[in-house]
Amino acid sequence: MSDDLNSLYERLGGQEKLAKIVFDMYQGVLADEDLAPFFENVPMDRLNRMNTEFIASALDGPIRYTGAELVAVHSGRGIQRKHFSAFVSYLAEAMRNNGVEERLIDDVLGRVAMYAGKITGDANIDG
Repeated sequence: MSDDLNSLYERLGGQEKLAKIVFDMYQGVLADEDLAPFFENVPMDRLNRMNTEFIASALDGPIRYTGAELVAVHSGRGIQRKHFSAFVSYLAEAMRNNGVEERLIDDVLGRVAMYAGKITGDANIDG
């Protein structure tokens, strides 16, 4: 079956692999002095679960994101494009470390980038 017939979620490896990637991503994020303050006093088990759920949903997986609306969750936190870029660089690194091919990494990052405005507060009305 060609890549075009499989969802990004399936091409990435499904739930178990995505959960590992998100867990690994947060290892880098939490070690980053610019990003770590955004996650102080946040229960990491819940954050890992919600972000895995969000990414699975964004990649057309069978899981629906049940967390709060992205604009509401991130509003007023001072998250800028540079923070978003750094965050997704850890996502890319985690995917590489988990054997994901560069073409698929690009596809995943492209999909996640569609939500940047909602996270940074730069979203227009349509998101």
